[in-house]
Amino acid sequence: MRCCAHIINLIVKDGLNEIKGSVTRIRDAVKYVRSSPQREQRFKSCVEKERINHKSSLCLDVQTRWNSTFLMLNTALKFQKAFKRLEDEDPHFCLELNDIPPTTKDWDDARHFTSFLEKFYDATVHLSGSLYITSTMCFTDACAIEGFLCECAKSLDPSLSVTAMKMKSKFAKYWGKIEKVNMLLLISVVLDPHCKLRYVSFCYSELHEAATVTELTKKVREALNQIYDEYQKLEFGMCSSSNQTCVEVDQPISGASKQLMSLKSKFQKHLAQEECDGGKSEVDKYLEDACEKEGPNSHFEILNWWKVNSSRYKILSQVARDILAIPISTVASEAAFSTGGRVIDQFRSSLTPKLVECLICLQDWLRASPLSLEVEENIADIDELEQALNVVSLNVISD
Repeated sequence: MRCCAHIINLIVKDGLNEIKGSVTRIRDAVKYVRSSPQREQRFKSCVEKERINHKSSLCLDVQTRWNSTFLMLNTALKFQKAFKRLEDEDPHFCLELNDIPPTTKDWDDARHFTSFLEKFYDATVHLSGSLYITSTMCFTDACAIEGFLCECAKSLDPSLSVTAMKMKSKFAKYWGKIEKVNMLLLISVVLDPHCKLRYVSFCYSELHEAATVTELTKKVREALNQIYDEYQKLEFGMCSSSNQTCVEVDQPISGASKQLMSLKSKFQKHLAQEECDGGKSEVDKYLEDACEKEGPNSHFEILNWWKVNSSRYKILSQVARDILAIPISTVASEAAFSTGGRVIDQFRSSLTPKLVECLICLQDWLRASPLSLEVEENIADIDELEQALNVVSLNVISD
């Protein structure tokens, strides 16, 4: 299964090429401010003169990661007036940028494009979680993105329309053709008691013709039945093997006892057949039942629902357990292993592997904590504290 976050990354990169020049000039301006403490202090004075009340600080992006570019642009736009004042008060600013500072058009393009990219950024964050089920979310986000791109392609703004068309063609390469859709992504939605098969039909009916939706719904139903049959064979195989084991351990059985056990076995099969509601499988019963109602503020646990209803859907609950466990993004695991460069720098190269592992785990726990630990939002306060500590240390040395 392809990583959904990487597919969104490929879709957005085609759109970023349309404002590549504007992004480069804004990136150079941010890089100039972040290059030295003196320039940062000069920029902070410009911020104060313009009376900009934002505690967030400028951040540089990683050019290969569009989401970091989105965060850089989104933050830099808050300080547009400060950059303009810095251009007037700092003569080295224009010289460093080869006399091409960000223009008003660059800022306007960045503002329009960040509002456009916000939906893709939210979808990436949504799909990259590791503390909740993500397999049921991909279908909804993909349909929402496709509908959003279709609307933007009809926009009267020519630049937005062209950008949306390019991104839509890239979207179609991975998620546009129904016959290439991974059936497990659709089955995971069907196994959500809030959605089931009716939700898949409804969402696709908003984007495709009725005949196509009917054909797709039939394929999803057949795929779910095939998986259910495989699990059913496995379940019956385990039961028969356990029965054989019990017979071997017990004492030798006479002919009458064997006949009695055969009758009991047939009776158990007869009861199981009666419990199937006239031959209906668990899939039929599950899909025929009404969808669970979802309140506006209710926190519904899908796995807990399947655990509670495991006695009713004995085999289908095992299918749900396995399919709902599929992660649809590799971002969480990649992020956990990519923090080594920030932990083991030239000043911490003597750390033991065990301590490095502790630092990585601690960072992951802090970011996943439900407590309001706003580490990123308090960078400005941390900078002020470090400057105060530096002043105190200099005074101590001079004394």
